[in-house]
Amino acid sequence: MSRRDRRDEAPDELDSRLRSAAMHQGIRMVEGRQFREAALEQLQVNLPGFPPERYGTELDDALARIDEDQVVVLVRREQMIAEARERDLLNAVFSIYYFNSRYSRHDSEVGLGPIKLADALGDLYTHEQLSEAAARANALITDGIRMGYGHLDWNADMDHLRRSHPGFSDRALGDALDWGRFFGR
Repeated sequence: MSRRDRRDEAPDELDSRLRSAAMHQGIRMVEGRQFREAALEQLQVNLPGFPPERYGTELDDALARIDEDQVVVLVRREQMIAEARERDLLNAVFSIYYFNSRYSRHDSEVGLGPIKLADALGDLYTHEQLSEAAARANALITDGIRMGYGHLDWNADMDHLRRSHPGFSDRALGDALDWGRFFGR
């Protein structure tokens, strides 16, 4: 869209685009891929016409939203790890592996990275135990995703997963199948 076309946009649309662009630049900053000066320059180049101080205000607001989101996410991650530590090895590793695979790349997780199995469970299990359980959890997730693209019969699919992936709880099996259906829609 050219600069001329942007002038034809409603003020609310331009404000929304600036907020969105500021969030994108804020995420890049939190990830360490952008410095503040470069982020402000990108905002001004891509969305010209705002007063110069507005770019800084929007970027600061975006960074504040990211910080607020991360506090909530960190609490949720701590709760998930605490719950995982109460489960047996396979289901504990699955819950962390599933979280990492499905959620760790969301915007609210920016800068946090995946939960490391060794950090969450390394005092309970050996590296070899965690590696083996991770391979099995990955196989379950892969199978669940593959099944999401086929004919959908929840009971038959759960029976298949129970036979193919013994030792996992119905909750883990259901999560894997649910994720597969999410991909398969």
